[in-house]
Formats: sequence, structure tokens, C-alpha cells
Amino acid sequence: MALVKDRSAGPGREGTRPAALAFWRTLAAGAVGGGLVGLLVGGVLGRLLMRLLAVTSPESAQGRLTDDIQPVGQISLGGTLQLLVTTVALGAIAGLVYLWVRRVLPPSGRGRRGLFALFVGTVGGAFLVHDHSSFDYSVLQPEWLAVVSFVTVPTLFGLLAPSVVDRLEDGWARRAPAWLVLGLGAVALNLALVVVALPVVIAFGLSRSETAVRFWRSHAVTVAGRVLFVLMVAWGLYGITADVVSIATDVPSRAPFTP
Repeated sequence: MALVKDRSAGPGREGTRPAALAFWRTLAAGAVGGGLVGLLVGGVLGRLLMRLLAVTSPESAQGRLTDDIQPVGQISLGGTLQLLVTTVALGAIAGLVYLWVRRVLPPSGRGRRGLFALFVGTVGGAFLVHDHSSFDYSVLQPEWLAVVSFVTVPTLFGLLAPSVVDRLEDGWARRAPAWLVLGLGAVALNLALVVVALPVVIAFGLSRSETAVRFWRSHAVTVAGRVLFVLMVAWGLYGITADVVSIATDVPSRAPFTP
């Protein structure tokens, strides 16, 4: 809810309409900044890593479908465009997550980047890395390169996204015409708008309540958020570890509650 940086003594000081617009500008900065980093890290770097894995994999893997239903070793315009659109949307969602998570991150830029990279690298890596039964981590070779690649991508995103989002929020997103800022935010999210629409509307409604904003800024919420942050990182590390053990032993993982 109180995703907008606190630039006033209390809620409502800016006036209802300016405060509401500031909320949407902040969300757009998160979506656009996250989408740009997602395009660079997930789209461009991700495509290069996939190509590297195709080159290092055996001949028997060439042409077979990956977990994402893409043929190994084949690069098509349609497949590339699909990857770019998908990584922009995922990056935009992750940019919105950053706006939520930064509530419990350190005030310093270095600390914020480091801890968000840890958060995205562990949780995102746990969702991207699968166990031995997965094609991507049993047929593609070397397996260690696949694991390192798909943990590196979200970690690098986490290192870059905070700076980009914060700069856009404090600069372009505040000064550019509202229609342009909000329009580009919607474009960055594209189909992901369906996923984020309800939580964003709920957050906006809560941000209009002084009671909800005071509660969000309370010490109790800060402590609870930091505990949840640690638990999420631990869950991600647990998931990655379980999958790496499965890949190393060639035995499907039976670890419960993995991402």
C-alpha cells in the first residue's frame, strides 16, 4: 500500500488527487524499471546463456523441446520475441515486488541492492532450477552450467533493478506526462496486468486510509516483514539445495514444500 516514498509529514498532505497520482506513478516506475532490467538480463543475457547451453549440449539433445517447449539449438524470430515479451512482463512484476519488499530493506543503496539480489536470486532461482526429472537439468549439459545460469539471471536482476526503479521514480516518473508514465507501465506489464490488477487495486484502496498507512509504517509490520523476508530467502535456498542434490545424484527430488 504505502509504496510511495514518504515525502510528507503524513498521509493526505499532498491532496487526494496528487497523492493518488503519485501512487500510480510509483507503480509505473517499478513496472518500467523492472521491465527494462528484465529485458536486458532475462531476455538478452538469458538468450545468450540458452545458446551457450545448446552449444555445450550433446548432439542427441539438439532439436528436442526444453521445459519451456523451445527446440534446443534453434533460434527463431517468434521464439525470441516471445522470450523478450515474457522477460519484460516478469521483470515488471519483479519491479512491483521490489516496491513492496523495499519497505524492510536497508536505506543505503548498496544494502538495498545486495539484499534484494539475495531475495530474488534465492526465490527466483528456486523457481527456475528444477530437479533431475527436468529436461533442462538432465539432458542439457553441463548440468552445473544450467544451474549457475538460472540462478545468476535473477540474482543479477536483483542487483540492477533497485537502482533503475529508484532513479525512474525520483526522475522520469515524476516529471513525464502522466499518460506516458502510466501507459508505459501498462505496456511493460502487458498480459501480466491480469495477475497484478487485483492486488494493485487493493493496495491503492488501503493507501487511501490513514489508519492502514500508519499500520503499514509501524514497527510491528517492519519486524514481521523482516522475518518474512528471511523465511522467504531460507525457503529459496532450501529449494535450490534440494534440486542441486537431485541433479547431482540423478534421483528425482522428494523434498516437500519446494518452490
